[in-house]
Amino acid sequence: MPPSATGLIHIWNRCHNCGAAPIVGLRFTCQTCPAGAHNDLCEACYRLFEQGRIEHPSPEAREAPPGRHLFSAFEGVDREQALRWIDVEWSTAPTPKVPDRFIVRPEFRSGRESFFGSYGFVIAQDGGGLLMLTALHVLDELAKFRGIDCSEQNRAYTGRELPQQVTGVMLYDPFASNWMLAEIGMAGGMLALPEARICANEPHSQDDLAAFHVDRPNSLQPLRLAAKAPRVGDPIWLAANRGRGVPGRTIQAVVVETTPETLVFRFEPRVAMPPYTSGAPLLSRSGEVVAVNSGGGVLDGYNFGHACHASSIRRHLGW
Repeated sequence: MPPSATGLIHIWNRCHNCGAAPIVGLRFTCQTCPAGAHNDLCEACYRLFEQGRIEHPSPEAREAPPGRHLFSAFEGVDREQALRWIDVEWSTAPTPKVPDRFIVRPEFRSGRESFFGSYGFVIAQDGGGLLMLTALHVLDELAKFRGIDCSEQNRAYTGRELPQQVTGVMLYDPFASNWMLAEIGMAGGMLALPEARICANEPHSQDDLAAFHVDRPNSLQPLRLAAKAPRVGDPIWLAANRGRGVPGRTIQAVVVETTPETLVFRFEPRVAMPPYTSGAPLLSRSGEVVAVNSGGGVLDGYNFGHACHASSIRRHLGW
């Protein structure tokens, strides 16, 4: 076990027991639970878990695998590395339009089993046809159910194992008052992406991608994928359902880091963030898709996010 690392932080992780965000010192992540917000404990809470004094999985966890839960310890990063993201200047621009039936809530089917994902969205392929994109870790519950390890640590994963287990994807309208009755299309034929992986060290999310052919487009409204990743200082918009009674479909952010492996963005201070937005699209001011949302974190009153950007998406799709 690594030594105590009290000077390091985990900006992308929240302790599901005490709510500490960011986690300071060592982070203990459950390798049994599907990837998500309910599988991290700070060092103090993990010691309480070892003593049987707190509950894991969290009572709020959407899915809690039975049996023994195995944890791994991780060190964080120096706080100074993240503080530079706060210094990037904010810029405003007109909000792009989010068309109806562009964003979807996917239901992944594997034989008789169904697994609901958080978000996906539809893009137009170069050369015709539609694709539904989402984050690969959105399918981690299905993958673990089928005994498939899509993590970065499993170099034997070829990208073909998970598509063989997905027999169809129903698409629902996440903005409908009763979205479970608002079926708007169907996808299937998950693309085999040999380099797609989950569980990379955040914010490295360049490989957190899943793609599906849209079989029954109905009246789906695709947007185009941007030609390249946005630049530092560019305004972008996370498009998602902001919650009952909250107007609008977007939350503006500013890009604070772009590398071949990362896209990090910052929201305005104290902006209320909707939960479970993995797989949601990020849009440019022109209304093109610039990234697939992968994760979020908090530091000094700011909400941050990281995503798989357009250049990485095009690389995976062979465009």
